[in-house]
Amino acid sequence: MKKVKKIGVVLGILILLVCLVSLLFPTNVEVSRSIAIGASVDKVFDNVNTIEHWKKWGGPWHEEGMDYTTVIKRTEGASSGVGSRLIYNQGKGEGSVEIIESNINQKIKTLISFEDGGSANGIWLFDQNNNKTNVTWTIYIDLGYNPLKRIMGNLMMESKVGSLFEIGLSNLKKVSE
Repeated sequence: MKKVKKIGVVLGILILLVCLVSLLFPTNVEVSRSIAIGASVDKVFDNVNTIEHWKKWGGPWHEEGMDYTTVIKRTEGASSGVGSRLIYNQGKGEGSVEIIESNINQKIKTLISFEDGGSANGIWLFDQNNNKTNVTWTIYIDLGYNPLKRIMGNLMMESKVGSLFEIGLSNLKKVSE
């Protein structure tokens, strides 16, 4: 009986410790990557603003062993701009990316709905400089108050999502140039 009590006390202390440590981390995480693409801003913007074109460059679905051509299931709504929506499935249920704001050749804002019910906002910024288009892709995620989500999200989001964005932007560059 004493062992069970000791285990319970240790578990309680560990849970309390995790909760306290999580308070040191912010609830919001931002990950951003940029690339210069040797194409007109019109062409690059269209490859992001036309949700069907995401099938050409794969969006953010480049995890090891993942074939984005099978992950992207369908598109819905408008053919481009506000109201266009992409449905994806990574094996955990359906998620979506919907364009909720589109300022021609300048900015696109997306609402990302994850398979687990969470959501995030994506921002795309476009800037033509000489013969190149500078593209910045940013995601803003509210991790909420779940201690484990806050700790893991803050420790892993930058490297995990950042590397996916780098590959996605590289593919966007290939299809745009």
